[in-house]
Order: sequence, then C-alpha cells, then structure tokens
Amino acid sequence: MKTALITGGSGHVGANLVRELSARDYKVRCIDFDGDHRAFDGYTVELIKGSVTDKESLDKAFAGVDVVFHTAAIISLERKNKNLIRSVNVDGTKNVCEVALKHNVKKLIHFSSVDAFIREPLDDPLLEDRPLVVDPNTVPYDLSKADAQRIVLDFCNKGLDASIIHPSGIFGPNDFKPSLFGQEFIKIANGKRPYSINVGYDYVDVRDLCTTAVNCVEQGRSKQNYIVGGNYMDFVYMADIISDELGKKLLRGTLPFFTIYLSLPFYFLQSIMSNSPRAITLDSIHTIKVQNKNIPSKLSKDELGHYPRPVVETISDTIKFFKDSKFIN
Repeated sequence: MKTALITGGSGHVGANLVRELSARDYKVRCIDFDGDHRAFDGYTVELIKGSVTDKESLDKAFAGVDVVFHTAAIISLERKNKNLIRSVNVDGTKNVCEVALKHNVKKLIHFSSVDAFIREPLDDPLLEDRPLVVDPNTVPYDLSKADAQRIVLDFCNKGLDASIIHPSGIFGPNDFKPSLFGQEFIKIANGKRPYSINVGYDYVDVRDLCTTAVNCVEQGRSKQNYIVGGNYMDFVYMADIISDELGKKLLRGTLPFFTIYLSLPFYFLQSIMSNSPRAITLDSIHTIKVQNKNIPSKLSKDELGHYPRPVVETISDTIKFFKDSKFIN
C-alpha cells in the first residue's frame, strides 16, 4: 500500500483528496496545521502536527512517504497579506521540494493555479506553454504561484519527479472551512446577495480536480504542467440554478459591471465588522475582468483522463453539502 501525504489536508482540496485517495487504497497522511479535523471524519488519516513553513515538522511528515500532494497555500486577493502569501506559497513550496528530495519521495503533485500564467492575449486558448507571471507589481497571489512553479521546476532539474496541476476556479462539496467562493455561494443561497453582475469564471468541480490529480501520480510526466479547467459559469446563471434547487427566488436583478467598484467600501466595512477576508478587492475585480474564458484542458484530458462533470451537478451537490452542514438555512 502506497503512502500519500497531503499538505493542506483540512482544506477544500485536501478534504476531497482524502476521499479520493482512500477510495484507491492509499494510506493517507496529512499535516495537521490548525487542529480542524472535520475533513477527516469517517476516514483513516494519520495526522502529523506541522506546517510547510516549518522544515523540521516536514522532515517528520515526509518519512516513508511515496507521494506528496502539495495543496497548502494562502489564497488571498488582499495585498495586505503579501508577505504571508510569499512565506507560505513560495518559501513553503521550497521547503516541500527540499524535504521531498531528501526523503526520495517518488512523486510530488504540486497544485498551482491558472492565475500563475500571464492573462493576455485573452482571445487565445489558455495552454500549458503560456508564459508565467513575472511582473512584480501584479496580483501577489498570481506571482506567488508562478514563482513557486519555478522552484518546483528547478528541483526537477535536481532529480525530483514532480508534475504541476493548474486548476481554474474550484468549488464543490466537502468545503468544511468554506473557501472564499464557498462563502459567497452560501450568501447567495441564504438570500444575502440579491443583486449580481453578469460576469463569471471557469470553475472545476473539486472532485474532478482530485481524481485528475491522483491520476497524475502514475500518468503525469515529470516537469509537465497540466491545466485542469471545468466549465465557464456566470454568476447570474449560478444564482438561478441555486434558486431552482432551493425553490425560492434569490436574485432581484443584475447590475452593470462598473457598480462592483462602488461596492468596495461595503465589502471593506463588512470585512472589518465580521473579521473575515474581503470577497471583493481591486485584485479580485481584476481577476474577473481580465480572464481567459477559453480553457480547453486538452492535455489533462488526453494524458490524465480529466473529465469535468456538468456544472449543474456540482451546484446541486454543493447545496446539499452546505445544507447538511447547516451553512444554508
């Protein structure tokens, strides 16, 4: 039986990796960063206290491991978190690679993002040969993912067998500590977002992402990056599907795009009052406004068997999870 280690195991992707790996008879080990074990309930998981920023704890966690899924990251579009983003996403990735190489880990699956690539030209399909972000003034999260990938590739040249996964937006069930998108999904379902702008994003079901990532262990090429997209979904369409599923009208209307800028002070105050991350920032607006909508994911489909399910199925299953978890009224 192979042993798989997940960094960020209690997060959204990590929780679904636990389920996918368990179903494939892996022995699962997770780095226990925050003591939140909801993602592991009902599953046999070995927990080791630690963090990707603590190399000593990684040394213990990596002992005897065959495969590492490196999902731990700070996902933030607030520039005040720039140093933290850098510490975890870049320095943490370097620690992971160093310790993986030291312990002769057979395969590292590094989770990056489509945001690691430069966005333009917007009309061309987003493919794996798109250059990585280099502009130091760009969105800090985007640059951190690009720089982390450069570190992984550098360690591949030193003998590490690693493949890189670039998901688009991620959503789906088993989001126990609701992600930024999960939090917005919950607010829409609870009627707290009565107006929407008619834009969207490419989203992949977290379960399809994890299936593809585990396939990558045996089928993925070393030093190869794989874009793992899903389906483009506009937010009005999503709200309408949620309305149909819950049997109640949630949207009162749509607003022109420029009004999202007018909402910035509201989200800022809401963040302070609730002590929670801001869902809307200038960087998140940029991410939505300047995006690649053509994400074919052909390489991951051809080589890793990636098959994105219909977005309606993902919405339905996400509603069920959040209702069962008492996040949706």
